Amino acid sequence: MTFLILIPLLPLLAVLILVLGKPWMGEQGHKIGIPAMALSFAFSTIAFAQVASGGAFSIPLYRLIHSGDLVVDLGLYVDQLTVLLLLLVTGVSSVVHVYASRYMIGDPRYNRFFAVIALFTFSMIMLVMSNNLLMMFVFWEIMGICSYLLISHWGERQSSAQAATKAFLVNSVADVGLGFGVILTYSTFGTLDIQTILAEAPSIQGSTINLLGWLGLDVPIHILTLITLFLFLGAMGKSAQVPFHVWLPFAMEAPTPVSALIHAATMVNAGPFLLVRMSPLVILSPQAMTVIAVIGGLTAIFATLVSLTQVDIKRMLAFSTIGQIGFMIMTCGVGAFVVSIFHMLAHGCLKGFLFLSTGNALRLVGSHGHEPTSFSPHVPSTHSLWPIVSGALLLACLPPFLIFFGPYEQLWMIQPGSSAQWTFWILGFLTVFFSAMYVMRGVLLLFHQPQPTAYGDGMGSQAMQPRFFSPIHLLGILAIIGILGSLLLILWSWFAEFLSPVVGHRMPYTPEDPSRGSGMQGILAFAVALGGIAVGYFSMAKFSGSWFQQSEMGKRCYVHFLNKLYFDEMYEAFVVVPTLRFARWLWRVVDRKVFDALIMGIANVSVLAAKWMWQVVDLRGIDGMVVGLGRNSVGIAGWLWRVVDLRGVDRVVVGIGQRSLGIANWLWKSIEIKVIDKNVNRAGNQAETTGNLMRELEPRTLQHHLLVMIFWLIFGIGLLFWFVV
Repeated sequence: MTFLILIPLLPLLAVLILVLGKPWMGEQGHKIGIPAMALSFAFSTIAFAQVASGGAFSIPLYRLIHSGDLVVDLGLYVDQLTVLLLLLVTGVSSVVHVYASRYMIGDPRYNRFFAVIALFTFSMIMLVMSNNLLMMFVFWEIMGICSYLLISHWGERQSSAQAATKAFLVNSVADVGLGFGVILTYSTFGTLDIQTILAEAPSIQGSTINLLGWLGLDVPIHILTLITLFLFLGAMGKSAQVPFHVWLPFAMEAPTPVSALIHAATMVNAGPFLLVRMSPLVILSPQAMTVIAVIGGLTAIFATLVSLTQVDIKRMLAFSTIGQIGFMIMTCGVGAFVVSIFHMLAHGCLKGFLFLSTGNALRLVGSHGHEPTSFSPHVPSTHSLWPIVSGALLLACLPPFLIFFGPYEQLWMIQPGSSAQWTFWILGFLTVFFSAMYVMRGVLLLFHQPQPTAYGDGMGSQAMQPRFFSPIHLLGILAIIGILGSLLLILWSWFAEFLSPVVGHRMPYTPEDPSRGSGMQGILAFAVALGGIAVGYFSMAKFSGSWFQQSEMGKRCYVHFLNKLYFDEMYEAFVVVPTLRFARWLWRVVDRKVFDALIMGIANVSVLAAKWMWQVVDLRGIDGMVVGLGRNSVGIAGWLWRVVDLRGVDRVVVGIGQRSLGIANWLWKSIEIKVIDKNVNRAGNQAETTGNLMRELEPRTLQHHLLVMIFWLIFGIGLLFWFVV
């Protein structure tokens, strides 16, 4: 099964090829990215089949750290949860790559875009396949960096640059909590391996830690609660939960393929995935689960109410994502982890479809500022509108079927107090109602556009009622939803059984338990969803939005939710502006008056110290000592010249010279004249005598030599003649 390492490796290879081959590749990035994602999806399908038949398995890679007791072995862990997320991530990413190949034509950073979304997908794949918390944290951060690069793809626009900066800063602040959670987990369990941590978690359920012991206070806190809350803090940032939700609506500044990828397959799904992955640990802390459920429910209600006031469809979809992710977080808070993953998969597919089909739908209705060329009212055909309408209504009606029906029906009744039970019931029903309401309102806003009249007066007519909202069409859509819902409920039974071994359970999972109830909660929740659809339709189509205008309270609520409860303004007023003012104060007071003054004081003291050293040490000390040594040396040299040189050395030298001259004179007189000259004269006389003798003998010697030569010449000639004859 080691070949399944190709699931993350193929997107990484695509990134390397696109980065290294940028100069000569041209606008061909999609030819690398699309096959890589498609093959990764194919291998994810094989991994799904392997897990379904043989269970979970691990793929060890290498040992990253071995320092003392800290051992970090990098590897891939593939179980039921992993393969489901792999199918979602690689499948949606493949579709987004195909869509982006046409959407991004002509973009000057075409290949860079495909390289970054491939890296984005690779990071999410590695996050869901990680076998330890350190590896998960690393790719958690890489995914945040990729989101910054993608949101700022059109960074020449100030709005895109600011949106990317906001996303990066908000996620970075939340990720500090995740980092603390990883550190605390290691200090508690002595390991970062996720499966080991989950196996050992029940053994320390009652352990506490004195968090404020360094202040001298005795405040014991359950250590599992603290770990869960730290991990959840990181999940709040990535999944845009209140109050860390402010970055996601501004992320719509990114290209549409990026929005689809962030909202459907990556980034925002990381939070619910982390909670479900650590669910055997999370389930051991009821206090942390209560916090998770409350924050998720409040986020869901807040986002759905804000969605009711938005007129830009991408902003509406953004708050829709926040609300749906909040719903998933709330289900994790009540222990319905399987529902959360099922909802995530369904939401990912539907939200990806909605994002990628929005542009085509806007073109069909002639909105986005483009008026129809004809003066006749433009009503899109029913066939072109059914897919997006059906998908939107299915998104509104799917959650009630799951969260309030089946084995998780009892989870809403097992809270320790009645107030908690009523709180979760209210949060759940309000979320269902408002989700259905804003979905219907969004569809109406999209297809309920005023068009020019037939008289060409240039004034828009009153909004027309779309044809597909006739009773027959509405019943047809509801029938389709019912059929799809029935199929999903059939699929749900298999899904719950498939995912059950890898999630924590708040109560024993007994699918055939007859004590689950009669299903009235699910029917009631579905009725609430239909009520939200009806209210959304009649408030927009029949009363033209006057529902918010009938009372002063309605107007105020509308304004507040239109401005998103002023979260951005509060951050600006209480965080950004004070931070900038504090930074300026630090610059003026601390930096300039303290650090600069300290540095200038040190410089002045250094100058004074250097001047003192020059005057005292250098001039008076070193220079005085050198001058004194020089003067003493000159005095000693004069004394040596006067006393030793003139009186002593000179006398000795003169005496030696005089004695040498006397000895030389004696040698000249005694030896040279008397001995050497006498011998030389004697040798000269002898040489002269020898020369006279040689001159006398020289003629005789020549005659002798001539006679010898003549004799041998005659002898040779005679001998030659004898031999010849």
